[in-house]
Order: sequence, then C-alpha cells, then structure tokens
Amino acid sequence: MTAALPPALDAESVGTLILAALSGAGVDARLRCADEPAWHDVAGGLAYLPVDYSSAMIDYQLAYWSGNGLPTQDISLVLMHDNRPCGIWPLSATCDPAGNWRIGSSGGPVMPPLFVSGLARKSTKSVTAGCLEFLDNIAAKIGQGCVEIVEAYAGGDGLSEWHDRLMQSGGRAELRHDLFLDLSLSMADIKSTFRKSYKTLITSGAKLWKVQAATAADPELWDEFRLLHLAVAGRATRSADSWGFQHDAIASGDAFFVCLRNEAGRMVGGGLFHTTVHEGLYAIGAYDRSLFDKPLGHVVQYRAIEEMKRRGVKWYKLGIRYYPSETPAPSDKEMAISSFKQGFASHLFPRYLVHHRLPEARIAGAWSRCRAMDATTERQ
Repeated sequence: MTAALPPALDAESVGTLILAALSGAGVDARLRCADEPAWHDVAGGLAYLPVDYSSAMIDYQLAYWSGNGLPTQDISLVLMHDNRPCGIWPLSATCDPAGNWRIGSSGGPVMPPLFVSGLARKSTKSVTAGCLEFLDNIAAKIGQGCVEIVEAYAGGDGLSEWHDRLMQSGGRAELRHDLFLDLSLSMADIKSTFRKSYKTLITSGAKLWKVQAATAADPELWDEFRLLHLAVAGRATRSADSWGFQHDAIASGDAFFVCLRNEAGRMVGGGLFHTTVHEGLYAIGAYDRSLFDKPLGHVVQYRAIEEMKRRGVKWYKLGIRYYPSETPAPSDKEMAISSFKQGFASHLFPRYLVHHRLPEARIAGAWSRCRAMDATTERQ
C-alpha cells in the first residue's frame, strides 16, 4: 500500500498524486484550479447546476474547512472525453485532527460527477466507470479504506449511472431527505403552500422591519452582518477568508444577502443565499436572540424567494429535513430548524449517503474509521 500523504500537503504534491491516480484509471481530466474557464464553461452546459457545484460555493467551503483547523486542498476535476470537456467533479483532500487524509467534496462527502447535456449514454458510462476507479486509486494511495458519498437532487428523473455502479460494487446506501421549493409557481401559489401561520407572520413582519436585499458588493453591510453573527454565536465560528469568499460571491452575482433593520436602523437579522441559474441555497443566517418572539426568519425567507424568482431560479433548496429515527439522532435544534424550513417547502426529495468500501482495501481499522467519520460528515 502506498504511504499516506505527508502532513504538509501542497499543490505540487497533490498534483503529482492526482496525475498518478488519473493515469491508473485511464481518466482524462484537468484540475479546476488550473483551468477555471473550462469549469465555468462545463457548468454552463449542464442541464441542472446545483449550488454545491458552483465555483463560488466550492471556494467558500474550502476556506471554511481550512480556517477551522482541517487543512483542505482543492482537487476538483474538469472531466474530458474525445479531447473536449464533458463534466465537472468537485473533489477535495482534507486532513483530520488525527493526521489522516480523506477524499471528499468541498470538505464533505464525495459528490458525483455531473455531465454536459447531450453526452452519449455510452460515453457517460465509460467516464463514470473511470471516475470510480480513480476514486478507488486515490483513496488507496492515502490509506482511506472507504469513502462516504452523497447523491442529492440534481434535476434528473431518476438515479444516475454513478449510483448504480456504486451499489453494484457493494455500496451501502442510507436514505436522507432535502427540502425544496418549486419556484416555477407564481408568488401567489407559492405563498398558498406555506404553513398557515407563516402567512400572517410574513405580513406582520414586513410592517415591523425594513427589509433590504443586497445584490452587489457592500463591504460595510457585510461586516455589519459578520458582527451580528459574532454577537449571536458568542464567538468567532469562521475564518476571515470564509467571510471574504461569501462577500465575493455577492459581488460576482453568485449570491445575495437579505437583512432586516428595526426603526432605529439597527440590523436585527439576515440571511445569505447562494444561487445558480437552476438552484438557490440558504447558506447562513443570524438573528438577534432577544427578538425571537417576533417574525424574523419568515420575512427574510419570503424576500429571498422573491429575489430568486426575479433571477429565474428553478428550485430553492432550503436544506436538510431531519427525522428522529436517523442515525446519529438529530439534535432538538436540528429538528426545530428543519421543521421551520419545511413550512416553506413544496417538495421533499431523497438524498442518499452511500458508504463505498474499496475492494482492494487492506488497511487495518479503515472501515471503523469510516464509520466514525459518519457522525461528522452527516452534520455538514
């Protein structure tokens, strides 16, 4: 078995490792960091571009994990077929506190590769097979006996070639759930699907607060929200770089910020929402705890939905819907947050966590380490 990655992982060592694993799998690909324009072009050719596949979100997640003491290196790939870009695959290498490296996507479980519209089924099958072989190759090189993989809604009508091959290779799937809102409906129809109590709270909250939607760079406004988040959390939970990347996303049009102010002009709450042409995602929120008896998040969500519709976004991904029977069991706070989000949702889509064990793995304790990771990655 090849030795694990060194503690100091730099771009050069990662590049060498990736090239070796790609060559062993017969996969033609380029690193995103070396060809960002190709990533952007392929993303524009997808039938559905989830927020998690956007460069803005990938950059933020890499900064988030690295800033929280888990060094994370971007190894995302632009996949090639017949000398042309055909797909994108967000990938990362992260070092845990014990010094073990693992392969994931933006610091979390591995996400599937997505392919451009019109790619022949035969080509999709062959590239997918190569990607899975590559995943096994690189995981084996760093001593990762198993890989956790997540497959969420990406605009399709059924499960992918990727999912089928994973299950054929012995993958073990666990069902999870994501909340979505169909933005193709009119605002009147959307509001009619809301939980009954929310309609009154939105109306009263709009009268109580001044609502602002920021769609352009505003460093002072963003720093004001950062300080609100700090006050609510009681401590700094994120690095300055991660905050900077989120502001960059607003500046580039990949995100927007909705905030509320009281009569005195003080910010009392707000939320950041990332978007692509197909999907919106609720990324982060912070609200003055002393005002929790008043409508705050309800007003922010409604204004965000209006902005997403203005942008022509197709689906709003509100986030995870937790259930008491899940393992590990969700906290009371997680249950309450997902219940709040469900009040805005029109659809509940399945999300699958697949535990993929390397066929050739001979690493002592690797499978038990994978199970220990589950509790951490599930909360991302």
